[in-house]
Amino acid sequence: MKKTILFASFMLLVSFYMEAQNQFRKDFNYVAFFDAETKTWSDWEQAEHTFVFNINDNQDIRHYTAKGEIIVYRNMGNKQVGDTKDGEHYQILDLLDDTGNELSLKLFDNPEIGVLLINAPYMVQFAKY
Repeated sequence: MKKTILFASFMLLVSFYMEAQNQFRKDFNYVAFFDAETKTWSDWEQAEHTFVFNINDNQDIRHYTAKGEIIVYRNMGNKQVGDTKDGEHYQILDLLDDTGNELSLKLFDNPEIGVLLINAPYMVQFAKY
């Protein structure tokens, strides 16, 4: 019986460790907004935002905003991977926000490009300088 309990405890620890290994965070200190009417980007504004990826088995994302809000994006899958014409590597995920809006998140390897949240025709970009 002790061996069974010890084994179960060990397996639980391993599963927590593996989940923690997949989880990662990206911190950004600037944000810009795309104006769909004028088709132009705003100037960069300083604002601290943090994204924590893979917060659970569904690989959902938690977003800590500059205003102190916490938004959880439900990962709907459909992961796409690619490179821009300039060779910048990215991943795109389809998400559902906490109010039921569908959007896409484009995560670049380069933190100076950062993350792009897309809810067509609206976009918000987060970057780190």
